[in-house]
Amino acid sequence: MKNKKILWICVAAAVLLLIAAAALFYANKFHIEIELNGEPEITLEYGSSYTDPGAGAYLRGVLFMKEGKELPVTAEDPVDPEKTGSYTVRYAARKWGWSGEAERTVRVVDTQPPVLQLAGSEKITLTAGAAFEDPGCSASDGYDGDLTSQITVTGEVDTKTAGTYTLTYEVKDSSGNAASLSRTVTVKAAASTGNTVLPKNRTIYLTFDDGPGPYTAKLLDVLAKYNVKATFFVTNKPDYNHLIARMAQEGHAVGIHTASHNYKEIYASEEAFFADQQIMQDIIIEQTGSPTRLMRFPGGSSNTVSNFNKGIMTRLTKAVTDRGMVYFDWNVSSGDAGEVNTTAEVVKNVKNGILSCRYANVLQHDIKKFSVNAVEEIIQWGLANGYTFAALDETSPTCHHGINN
Repeated sequence: MKNKKILWICVAAAVLLLIAAAALFYANKFHIEIELNGEPEITLEYGSSYTDPGAGAYLRGVLFMKEGKELPVTAEDPVDPEKTGSYTVRYAARKWGWSGEAERTVRVVDTQPPVLQLAGSEKITLTAGAAFEDPGCSASDGYDGDLTSQITVTGEVDTKTAGTYTLTYEVKDSSGNAASLSRTVTVKAAASTGNTVLPKNRTIYLTFDDGPGPYTAKLLDVLAKYNVKATFFVTNKPDYNHLIARMAQEGHAVGIHTASHNYKEIYASEEAFFADQQIMQDIIIEQTGSPTRLMRFPGGSSNTVSNFNKGIMTRLTKAVTDRGMVYFDWNVSSGDAGEVNTTAEVVKNVKNGILSCRYANVLQHDIKKFSVNAVEEIIQWGLANGYTFAALDETSPTCHHGINN
């Protein structure tokens, strides 16, 4: 009986010990902790090498085994350093019924801007009036490759106006990195054609606007008869443009007047003016084989017909000079543009005007028959009175008027 009692006591004690051990085991709250080596978030530059720092795993309790027992760790590492994006590296460890997990974020980024490379020089200098074609720029990026087609260009070059212009090339890659590069284009005023040379003798410069026309051939015959050279500021007259070639062949000067002679169109803007001038320049080149640098403004530089565009004559007189053109006004008017309508009156006006000048830049229009008919008498009178007749060139007196707009 005594032994039986002892047995029960032992059994009870064992049960109590098991209960106490179970309670203690439960109270210890075993768990697996994973500790990351390094930072939980890593930023990696695209293209760099990457080695995972790894992690440690430990089976731990809150009452005992606080230091923990180290366990093997498995890692799922999807990081691709050659592709931008956000990657999650997952770590796991298991022991009996316990498991633990942890994560690390790896961001592969592209922080390097594209590389821009100018074609041609960073600084370009050209003469006003010369053609300009942007040499362009290329762009390459370590991640995106060739980005040349995505370059945007800001800035413009006004080749007809002297000044310094900046072209800016900009591009962004897929990561938003931006790059920019600039080119400076300096437009210089055309080189001076030389200082004005005043004639030593009393000189008459016969000039004719608005032709060629139906009376121009007769005029050329008269000039040839006396071996007198004149200047023609021509317009676009398709039926008579072939006479421009004859003018040049016979030693006369040819200058640009206007293609359309439509004031509203010509003086609408600087762009419109130079577009009109270029049409006439092309015709002159076609007929003579060479461009001209001589010109006369429609209405003259002092005109007020352009007042609808405030200040345009001030701008144009500078712009044409910057382009190397020489513009001529006049100091003797025949009045054939509307003041008179007879040959006798033209002769009278021209003679009186010439007498008041040491050198006379005479304005006539070869589209007016009565004015053309006056030329022979003017030549005869000039030669009889010791005058020299000459065609204008780039050093001739320009007789510039005052600018009224």
